[in-house]
Amino acid sequence: PLQETDILPTFDLLSVRDNEHLKRWEALFEQSEIKADQSRRDCEAAVFAGVPESIRGSVWQLLAKLGRSESGTDPLLPYPELIKEASPAVLNAVRLDLGRTFPMHPLYRDPCGTGQKKLCNVLLAYSSYDMEVGYCQGMSFLAGLILAYVEEEEEGFALFVDLLYKYQLRDNYKPGMSGIKLRLYQLSRLVHDHYFNVHEHLNTYEVTPSLYAISWVMTAFATQLPFQLAARIMDFVFLQGIQAIFKVVLYIIEISEKEILALRSFDELINYMKEVVPEKISASFEYNVKAIFSNDLSTEMRELHIEYKVLNEDMAHANKAEYLETKYELLKLQNKCHAHQITLLNKELQQCRAEKRALLAESEMRRRGEDVGESLIVMRDKKISELAREMEILRNENESLRKQLRKEQPGERWESEISRGNEKDTSISDLQSQTNLENLIQSNYNCSGSTLPG
Repeated sequence: PLQETDILPTFDLLSVRDNEHLKRWEALFEQSEIKADQSRRDCEAAVFAGVPESIRGSVWQLLAKLGRSESGTDPLLPYPELIKEASPAVLNAVRLDLGRTFPMHPLYRDPCGTGQKKLCNVLLAYSSYDMEVGYCQGMSFLAGLILAYVEEEEEGFALFVDLLYKYQLRDNYKPGMSGIKLRLYQLSRLVHDHYFNVHEHLNTYEVTPSLYAISWVMTAFATQLPFQLAARIMDFVFLQGIQAIFKVVLYIIEISEKEILALRSFDELINYMKEVVPEKISASFEYNVKAIFSNDLSTEMRELHIEYKVLNEDMAHANKAEYLETKYELLKLQNKCHAHQITLLNKELQQCRAEKRALLAESEMRRRGEDVGESLIVMRDKKISELAREMEILRNENESLRKQLRKEQPGERWESEISRGNEKDTSISDLQSQTNLENLIQSNYNCSGSTLPG
């Protein structure tokens, strides 16, 4: 059980105690070269007792060296070459995050300072070293913690690689978020098993670990807690691995259980987790270190890992069957839609063909009408020409008869009467011929759609 006291050790008091632990750690540095197993047990006790600020970087390097998990492979390129191999896209992403990484810390406050330059180089080098993961948001806080305590940049890079590979934090940054999904599942189940009432209360208001704990897991609380407290948690991450982060979450749930159960809305619960928890944990953390980190969660986490894998496999099979069924239904629907579209297009095609036939018929009728009209005009012109020739023949004949009559008729009186009669007959004949000609011309105009001018 956790203890409460009116006088809790603060980080300022802990810094006074650093001198008490320096000699102990110096002896452990020498011992680790001779007896690794003994050193590991002694280091565990020393970490619980406290890690001096001045040698924290060296302690982390020692713990990483004694770690049992496999580390990453040696880089294929020297560190400076890894930095140069980083892509422009990674460089832009890293630069965007530098100013948001510990902006109040003296080492990273200056955009042009040494701290930001080292941090940028380490992140660029890692993106070239681990091509599968590359660079992901959240990494900068882990690298920033390390570089605050490891002065040499290249040593900081090597320790950063060990942290991600040996302690399985690398999985949190893999593409597809498969690692972080597993961690959130494990966390949810741990809360369910250890603090069932809190788990059910949070579920009632749909407050899942993905809403309040994702940054805790991905950055080992570096984004939420004071810098020195985040460094103290990192002591135990190097000692115990990723389970140390889960132990801190369970500690948060334990000390906040009453307050969490008293909150009755989504907004209140989220605000409590993000705003109140950092202050609450800072006040009591160091005093309860032994209670927080003494329990072993490794067995539970392995079982939950297997459980998650089995559930995912079952879900994959179920999802495959569901996917195939859904795809079949989708194809049926698409086929039905295509058939309907074909029917509509066929109707439109038939309509277009009918319109085309009507247009061709109309065009043919117009063409035939124009041909008939032209034929009638030609016939009228021919008739006019024939009538004109006939009129000319009649005039000539009439003139011949007139001359003949003049020769045969006696006396002037008869001659004059005959002359007037001939003139009258000629006028009548000319008038009749002219009338026939005008009628023919009028008929010709009527065929062409015009009227004869007056």
